[in-house]
Formats: sequence, structure tokens, C-alpha cells
Amino acid sequence: MTAMYTLRRGGAYDRFIMMIEAFLERNCETHCLSLTSIPIRNPLFNNHVVHLPFHLNNPIINKLFVLFMFPFYLILIGKREKIDLFIAFNSFYAFLQAVPKRILRKPMVTLIRGDFAFGLKIQNSFKYLLWLNKVIEYFGLIASDKIIAVNEAIRENITGVIRNRRNIDVEVLTNNILVLDHSTSVEPMTIRNRYGIAKDAKVLVTAGVLNRGKNIEMLLRAVSKIQIENSFLFIIGEGSTKTDTRYVEYLKEITKKLGLEKRAIFTSWLQKEELCKIYLASDLFVLPSRNEGMPNVMLEAVGLDLPCFGSKVPGIASILKYDELMFDPLDEETLVDKVSRFFSDPQYSNYIINLCRGRKKAFLFDWKEKVFQMVTEEMFCRGEACQ
Repeated sequence: MTAMYTLRRGGAYDRFIMMIEAFLERNCETHCLSLTSIPIRNPLFNNHVVHLPFHLNNPIINKLFVLFMFPFYLILIGKREKIDLFIAFNSFYAFLQAVPKRILRKPMVTLIRGDFAFGLKIQNSFKYLLWLNKVIEYFGLIASDKIIAVNEAIRENITGVIRNRRNIDVEVLTNNILVLDHSTSVEPMTIRNRYGIAKDAKVLVTAGVLNRGKNIEMLLRAVSKIQIENSFLFIIGEGSTKTDTRYVEYLKEITKKLGLEKRAIFTSWLQKEELCKIYLASDLFVLPSRNEGMPNVMLEAVGLDLPCFGSKVPGIASILKYDELMFDPLDEETLVDKVSRFFSDPQYSNYIINLCRGRKKAFLFDWKEKVFQMVTEEMFCRGEACQ
């Protein structure tokens, strides 16, 4: 049994779908409580969609409804369907499922994808919201029987939060490289021609859910300082909230102020196949985020042998590892130097390419098989299993 407020585009939600698919592919009956329909069609998948009793498109009311009513629904559904295991996809959902799991006496495994409070911090939220977030995070974590973090830094942070509760296992499961099918991809020059990019142009690309944490304004400033003629930047993605949408408009204003209107290309969301084509038509992937769990977009770039530079934050450092591939997210001058040298020094660029290809090997594994094994260990140790 799991729950999801509503699906949004992005790596975390892709992994949520993959996790459900991992159970369905192994013939496990799976239940998910949500406010919107989950796009999975399988006879073993039961999506319990809760329709609000009034028509109000108000995120605050929706979240309050989820906070106070989801535990009640989870108890009813869990008891009726005789569920064996609760799965929470972050500490907030662990908090929602804490009472149901205790009443029904079932184990709960929580997957932590990133810093739950970072979005609040970056938006300068009120102190009481940050305090409330810490309370929710703490009680969600200590209610879990097992916690699976996406990187080692998050695991260490969690162990610090739960302190002496040694009965809670905290393990790490990194993301893997999602293999993109580019067997039918068009030639890179076809993609470049589509966007008016010359064959000899230098092309950078960044991608993801565009919010303030992605720090794209720093990348734009760096690109404006790079002394390379005929260079372009693809910005792939869009925001998932109204606040994000305002941020994207802010980025476009900066683009105009820096004189990058013809060189910075905003593509909005792209299907995986189209994303693959852009990657293959690019020379360098750059991700300047101020916070990351473990970005799928970077793993996809590494998987396609596209060299990468990324900010030195835990989620990205877990992928890139080497200082030569990273920069301080507040230090645009270092990024300018690295990108400039990459395009002007063939020996250096070959070195960067080889480092990235070496990192690729660490992320070639079956994530679905791994997450199924790690999640169900808690269930199997109690003598229960999928039918």
C-alpha cells in the first residue's frame, strides 16, 4: 500500500512509477491512494482516487485534506484489502501512513529521494513552516521500519535525525541509468538544423524540473561570459508549480538582459526519445543545482556518453565523484573556466570525457529488481510474501 498526493513531472515521480511497476511485474497486488489518477493499467494495480467533496482548485486546501483525511482512508483500505506492507515515497507520506501502519500492525518502508525542506528554504518560507516540516519529517522517519536513501549524504543525515533508534535500518539505493532507446534517432545535424544551430557550434544542455533549486540563472550568467563564438544552450524542462512558472519567466527575462535570446533555447518538456536526440546533438551537459537527490537527467546524459559538469552537491557528487567534473554552485567563474577549457583544450576535453565514461559503469544495474528486494526484505522477514 502506498500513497501519492498527485503526480508531477520529474525524476522522483518517474521513480515512483517504476517502483509500482517493479511490484506489478512480480505479480504483487498493489494499492495506491491519490487525489489524481495514476497512469498505470494493470489488473493487479488498484488506484483509490479520492475525489474532493467540493470543487476548489486550491493547493493549500488540497494539502490539508490529504494531511487530515488520507490516514483515515489508508486505514479503511488497508484493513479491507488486507495489505501486507506500507511504502512511503518520502517522509511526508511516511508521516501520513504512521498511524495506519501502527493500527494495522504492518511494516513500513520509506524511500527518501532528497531534502524534503529544501523547497521551503529556497522560497524563504516562514520559520513556522520549516519547524512544522521538521516535525513531520522526524515522526515520519521514526515511524518507518526501514529507510532507503538515494545517496550516502542523505543516509548520514537521516541517521543523525533518528539518532539512537537503532532498530530502524537505513540503507542506500542510488538511481540507475535509464537506457534511452536511440536506435531510431535522427542524425545530430538534423536536430541542430531544426534549431538553427551550425555544425561547428558548441552546444551545452541542461534539463530537469525548472525551479529555483536548479540555479539556472547562474548557468545563464556563465554562458554569457564564455568567450566562445557560436555557442548555444538548451534548457529542457519546465516548472511543476505556479512558483516554478514564475521562475521560468524570470529566467527568460535574464536571458534577454544578458543578450542570450538567440543562444538560449527553452524547449519545455520533451519525451524521452526527443530528449535523447537533443543529448546526442549536444557537446556538454551542465547541471548547476543547489540541491539534488540523484538527478535522472544527468544519469541519462552519462548513459549516452555525453560529458558532464555538475555542481558539487551530494546528489550530483554521487554520480560524478571527481572534483574535475564539479564546481561550487555559487562560483560561476569556475564554471566559465571549465567550460572554456573543455572547448579549447582537446587534451582536457578527452580527459573529462573519459572520467564521465568511467562513472557510467557504476550505474548500470536493474533498479526495479533492487528496489523490490530491498523493500520486500522487511515483509519477508516477517514471514509474509506476495501471492
